[in-house]
Amino acid sequence: MVHDSVRKSFYLRQLEALISRLSPHDIPQDLENAYGRELSGYTGEKQLPYHLHMVQNEKMLLYGIRLPWQKHYFQMDNLSFFLKKIFICEVKHLKGKLFINEADQLVQEHEDGKIEIYDHPLLQAKFQQEKLEALLTLHGFSFPPIHPIVVFTHPNANLNFQHPDMIPVQQLSLRIKLFLQEQTANNEYNFTESRHLINFISAHHQERKVKIHDKFKIDLRKIVRGVFCPSCQYVKAKRIYGTWQCPKCGIKDKMMHVHALKEWALIFGPVITNKQARWFLDGISIDLTKRLLRQLNCPFVGSYRDRKYDLTILLN
Repeated sequence: MVHDSVRKSFYLRQLEALISRLSPHDIPQDLENAYGRELSGYTGEKQLPYHLHMVQNEKMLLYGIRLPWQKHYFQMDNLSFFLKKIFICEVKHLKGKLFINEADQLVQEHEDGKIEIYDHPLLQAKFQQEKLEALLTLHGFSFPPIHPIVVFTHPNANLNFQHPDMIPVQQLSLRIKLFLQEQTANNEYNFTESRHLINFISAHHQERKVKIHDKFKIDLRKIVRGVFCPSCQYVKAKRIYGTWQCPKCGIKDKMMHVHALKEWALIFGPVITNKQARWFLDGISIDLTKRLLRQLNCPFVGSYRDRKYDLTILLN
């Protein structure tokens, strides 16, 4: 489902789960880069609510929207619904010197002189606008004007350009207030219509989910197995007298294995067998594994030997 607060994307949770199950020297560079990009986006998006709520007008906010369009998907960091306008906020959490070159690309210059080049962020946001307008029109919705804004959220972003729609996050509320003061042709749009539109977007939103271990070609032999202490993190807990206990800090928890099974679901998908659970939890018996899986009250199919459990409930 689409959220009215900033939350980690499913893909970011997948990346985190996979990285937590690899030794640092076994993490491939492309996995580390993907994680860095997703985490940076999430960090930037977390700054939006404070500034959006500084706009006192009645509004509805959605975050992390991913919608289908012509056999592909387009993604928006934030949609802000007001009576007069809808704003698409495209977040860029970049630091260093930022400028637009002659080819209309965004250039990031780091302190060490390293240069990185990105697509023009406002063009990216306008493409999102065009796709959203086309999708809503196709399904018969009327809606107020949609306006894209690129928001730079990193405190060390040095913007070397001037554009009213590419701004530091501190200017976001003022920019929206100025827009809302403008006269528009349609003043009859109301939040009943807005609610229908939001329900449509929520129904069509689809999280990005990938076969994460296949995508990054992870050798199963490199997966770190076991149930880990939530306090000591990388210390493997032991099963002692009906509970899990950390040999380092001594904490006990009967349900410590649930987090491990959640990580399985994120890395390998929600379906798991007794044999797979024994392999991943590491070092427990077939009967104990059966009991732990049954205690989750999750759906299952198949007979005793071929039974497959659906761990989807752990991902909600």
